[in-house]
Amino acid sequence: MTIKRSIMESGGHLYFVPELPLYVNRVHESFDMQQHTHDFIEISYVAEGSGSHYIENSSMKVAKGDLFFLPVGVSHVFRPSTTNQKNPLIVYNCIFTHAWMEDLLKHSYLMGERELSQLFAPTAERAESTAWLSFQEKNGEFQPLFERLHFEYKARRVGFITVMQACVAQLLVYMHRAHIESHVEVTDTSLQGLESLLTYIRMNCSSSITLKEAAVKLSLSERQLQRQMTKLTGMSFTAFVQHARLDVCCHYLRETTEKISSIAALIGYHDVKFFNELFKKMIGVTPRQYRAQHAERKKPLSSQG
Repeated sequence: MTIKRSIMESGGHLYFVPELPLYVNRVHESFDMQQHTHDFIEISYVAEGSGSHYIENSSMKVAKGDLFFLPVGVSHVFRPSTTNQKNPLIVYNCIFTHAWMEDLLKHSYLMGERELSQLFAPTAERAESTAWLSFQEKNGEFQPLFERLHFEYKARRVGFITVMQACVAQLLVYMHRAHIESHVEVTDTSLQGLESLLTYIRMNCSSSITLKEAAVKLSLSERQLQRQMTKLTGMSFTAFVQHARLDVCCHYLRETTEKISSIAALIGYHDVKFFNELFKKMIGVTPRQYRAQHAERKKPLSSQG
């Protein structure tokens, strides 16, 4: 039996300002919100917890990593699985006007603009493409983008609109890839496994993983893995691990006052002399010089007058 729900309308005028038809929030879902439609596009990402998502006349269970693309006019509402505040259902929402997305899709840097438009910005002649879409995060690819979107929207630093445009563009491309892969037979499982491996290395760069261990995980020979690594990243396995570690190191040098030796240990280098030599070779300056340079850049400019 179909249950007829009362549905409210939510207008973009409640969220947008003329110069920015884009809005991002992070909400604790409750039972207070009514199922609603809106005159804007919404991309929702489940960041924590579990619950249900009611879309039109259907419902589905949701958990961390679920992503939804909701076109104009589609009604929906999230519901947490419990009222216990210790296990909240937390959802990021990124909303924008249809016109804003059309402008974004016209930018030359978005390769495959025609295919993206067919999926996300259909014309009246292709109204059947306006169905909502759902995706499941595979390698942690969505959450960093929503965290960045939310931060940029709240901080409003110089250039924040450009950064947010880039994040939304990435989201659209990732969703487009996932949509294609869900409709074709995957024949190169080793390639997918390699992508997962690269993500794992970036997120766990302090862990010790050798070329031999990685090759075994992917059922490849060490030579095959090296060849695919070089083809996809332009780097050998060892060089990729080193770059991933130093990226994390640079972040800690810029954003914290942690001792350099402690940062080195944190990313897997316990020989400080080797670490310093490697850092200078790959970054061009020593860790201490790198930190000093970025500390200098953060100093406010003195007022002129």
